[in-house]
Amino acid sequence: MDYIPRSILDAPFRRLGRRALLDRLHAMRALADVRGVRYLDDAGRVRTIDIALKPWVLTSAQLLCFHHLARQLSEALLRLSQLYARFPAVRDIIHFEPEREAWMRLCDHPRSRPLAVIGRLDSTAVYDHARWRTGFRMLEPNAVGVGGVHYAPAACSIAMDVVGDLLLRALPGRVITATPDPRQLLLDELRAVARRLGRPLRAVALIENTDFTTGTDEFRELARDLIQRGVHAVVVDPRELSLARGRVTARGRDVDLLYRDSELAEFVEMERRGRRLAALRQAIREGRLISGLTWEFDQKSAWEIFTDAAYARYFTAPQRRLFREHLLWTRLVREAVVSDPAGRRVDLPAFIRRNRARLVLKPNTLFGGEGVVIGRTVSQRVWERELHRALRGPRRCVVQQVAPIPTDTFPLLTDGGVRWQERSVVSGFFFSSSGVGLVGRFSGLPVVNVSRGGGLLPALWVH
Repeated sequence: MDYIPRSILDAPFRRLGRRALLDRLHAMRALADVRGVRYLDDAGRVRTIDIALKPWVLTSAQLLCFHHLARQLSEALLRLSQLYARFPAVRDIIHFEPEREAWMRLCDHPRSRPLAVIGRLDSTAVYDHARWRTGFRMLEPNAVGVGGVHYAPAACSIAMDVVGDLLLRALPGRVITATPDPRQLLLDELRAVARRLGRPLRAVALIENTDFTTGTDEFRELARDLIQRGVHAVVVDPRELSLARGRVTARGRDVDLLYRDSELAEFVEMERRGRRLAALRQAIREGRLISGLTWEFDQKSAWEIFTDAAYARYFTAPQRRLFREHLLWTRLVREAVVSDPAGRRVDLPAFIRRNRARLVLKPNTLFGGEGVVIGRTVSQRVWERELHRALRGPRRCVVQQVAPIPTDTFPLLTDGGVRWQERSVVSGFFFSSSGVGLVGRFSGLPVVNVSRGGGLLPALWVH
């Protein structure tokens, strides 16, 4: 069997008494706090992120399958830069205003390769049933500043410490470990880039926009991890980078590579406010930024290119099959005639108005579930108001088929103690140029995201 059925994983947890469940849930929360699994909300309050007591357990066949899928999708995303250069219609769907486009031209410099990446692909994949290969949909790409690189392995280590004995009881004689560590994927990518550039990897700057003081807080934990692995790391704002005799420095020390948590739009805004980013620009020209600017094509509207038959011939046969079977129909919201999910030509705004119950509106480039409107959860009046904003407002949006979000049941802490409750679950596949990792999330809300109060679902590997 190439998967572990849910009933096998549930059994040892269901046999635990209420006191034992409470003890283990409190242990999960205490370890999450100690190991830096925290979120800072808009009011400045620190919240320890919940970690599901019952983890996912994947087989080697499942990891190999999704490694292959992530590779196919990441290569398709890379193809978009070529289509963008050739076709005005693509430049309308995946849009860069002149200031961002000027930055993108830095990638044309002969030394701006390689195209390094640490990204995440979000999906509805779950792993404890026979249809795990076919029953999932890919929600959206995220190749810049992805969340969970520290949280995912931290959640796995906590699960192994707190419930490892229960998993061994459920799967006697099997070796169970964490799924591949995205921190190791990051380090491998850094080393590969340094090697291809012909330079040693001694120091890395982790760059983040310090104007944002809330949200996930992983970079300091990532810096500590890199230092423990033998690479000096410092967390800085991109405006703190300097040039010293042509060398990129951070707080007075030469740095070899940059890993970013900031999108290109943030760099543009910094320069609009009068801050020069000469050191960052030089690093980009020299191919020393991870993820590189080429990965700015990770807009949600990329799914329109992949799901429109007009562009099918520009992708490989395996990629086209993946698009057909696992990608959600998506269109940039605009006044246009487009193909609907059945391939018929329709007026897009009219189609969106008529099909509220099976569609969702999303901002094209925001993250964290911000601005997402699920049609079936709002009235027709609210839906049409949101559509008007998408058509006329300054923010570009996409419309997408609503995905059936899978559910699972978990023992959760409540005011009265502990209770088994149903929660929505989604997967996030980390990818680099050479590997794949995984993080799960769960929530009682239809939009499953840590920033909206959701928790982490550890993903383990049975060998």
